[in-house]
Amino acid sequence: MTLFSEMLLETVLFYGFLPFFLVFIFIYVYFQYSYTYWRRKAVPYIKPKFPLGNNDCIAPQATSYGLETVAWYKDFKSRGLKYGGAWSWAKPVLLLTDPDYIRDVLLKDFQYFVDRDMYSNPVHDPKNESLFVVKKDEWKNMRTKLSPVFTSAKMKMMFDMVVECSKPMIECIEAASGTKDDIDIKDLLASFTIDVIGCVAFGLEFDCFKDKDSQFRQMGREFVNVDIFRATGLLTTRICEKLAVHFGFNNIPKVMTKFFVDVVKNNIEFRKKNNIYRPDFTQLMMEVFESTKNDEHPFTKDNLIANTTLFFIAGFDTSSTTMQFVLYELARNPELQEKTRAEINKVLEKHDGKFTYEAFKDMTYLRQVLDETLRMYPPVQNLARISVKPYTFKDTNFTLEKGITVLVSTSAMGRDPDYFPDPDKFDPERFNTENKAVRNPYVYLPFGEGPRNCIGMRFGIMQSSIGIVRILRKFRISISPTTQLPLTLMRGVFLLQTNETLYLKAEKL
Repeated sequence: MTLFSEMLLETVLFYGFLPFFLVFIFIYVYFQYSYTYWRRKAVPYIKPKFPLGNNDCIAPQATSYGLETVAWYKDFKSRGLKYGGAWSWAKPVLLLTDPDYIRDVLLKDFQYFVDRDMYSNPVHDPKNESLFVVKKDEWKNMRTKLSPVFTSAKMKMMFDMVVECSKPMIECIEAASGTKDDIDIKDLLASFTIDVIGCVAFGLEFDCFKDKDSQFRQMGREFVNVDIFRATGLLTTRICEKLAVHFGFNNIPKVMTKFFVDVVKNNIEFRKKNNIYRPDFTQLMMEVFESTKNDEHPFTKDNLIANTTLFFIAGFDTSSTTMQFVLYELARNPELQEKTRAEINKVLEKHDGKFTYEAFKDMTYLRQVLDETLRMYPPVQNLARISVKPYTFKDTNFTLEKGITVLVSTSAMGRDPDYFPDPDKFDPERFNTENKAVRNPYVYLPFGEGPRNCIGMRFGIMQSSIGIVRILRKFRISISPTTQLPLTLMRGVFLLQTNETLYLKAEKL
């Protein structure tokens, strides 16, 4: 039982329910006053409802903004607005619809919007202060130290390790194709990406295909599993961040943090004791740690643990989700599947049948397929930035106060027919050289943009491409009749998920 739940029980036993009635009255009054915020600022808004504001569901997994922003975006666009106000619970947020304003916030005037709107608790939970959540100067210092870890040269160095990790996945698909069994493709791809993280991050063999209950596979499930007590904490971080900080709530389960503390500590000690060097993520961060010991802002052991945990979470879920939807769309569009496979075979023939980093870079149509998938199914559905000082939008008299969240709905932008005609059609030609050249780049932002874009973008694209190439080269895929179609997207969650399980069939070529 958490500290918060213990205090809650003690309060009920000692005082009865009167305090909760008074707290409810206070919350109601506070919410109703907050719901006048955008009217007081003379900003167009969507009328909120107590207690969700403009959210449309309560989801315990939610730690940020989900698909609810698509409805907000459509509402403001229908009114010809470049921005508009909404509420997430009692929190006022400003959603942008204009690509030029989006460019200004993410890039041109980035100094006003340095911070992400993502809860963190540096006092009680320093081992989860990763690059994704840290604020202001601390973010800049950490980004500078970690950027060399994710260069193209480092990706090339890790390429063969990722390819090697795909072998158990191919063996698993081959076995299923022989028996004509259904393949739970998201589960299979998650095993692949976790094995990859084990190899390139820790230099370890996780064997997720052999051991479905491996500790690392359990940690992946632990992250998405939310019980009532964790849900209470996550909800508190959304409604009242200061209260959540006071009670020591965090977004990462404590059991998960402890697990990675032990893994990182044991891994580093083993390498030092046995003089082992591996060109992986842990080694690169160890070098950052050693080289910055005497800096004014060193890269600490807590930083190392936090970013290793982040690499695990971001690397396994976002890439497995992307690959799932690539295979879903190629299974639904067999002619595009054959076109993708034809390019793969042609490029590999050019490279003497070897799947190398250079061969991967030559697969331009495959990249178009990935881009089109990310347009329709961005794993991170919104970009959220906080104004760190007052900001006046150009050509307006509207000044945004310090501390207000600005949202960009990547899901809504990617399905906007003004930028992508017939947006529900899967068409990789949208991302050929000619079409990309005439489209505003700020309507397609699956990895963000500007100084605070996704630092792991190169690795994510490389890992996903390797998985797709390895599968399509050997198998023709189709959707199993047991899959409940169409797939629908889960509401109220931060990272994109489907309500249904996607089952595929694989035919060996």
